[in-house]
Amino acid sequence: MNSRDVAVNRPAVEAGLAVLDEGGDFADGVIAYEGAWLGASTFVSFDRKAVSLIQAKGASARSLR
Repeated sequence: MNSRDVAVNRPAVEAGLAVLDEGGDFADGVIAYEGAWLGASTFVSFDRKAVSLIQAKGASARSLR
């Protein structure tokens, strides 16, 4: 992330890494972060584990299963 040749949305990467550290998928953390940043009120997924991890971080999330 510290490369001069690559632009990175550091908060999004950190959100992805936080979910990854909890045993979830990096992409779910990034998607939840970006969705909230864009104004979404709830993270929605078929992945129950991702929903649980996002909820544990205090965000609104719901499973479609």
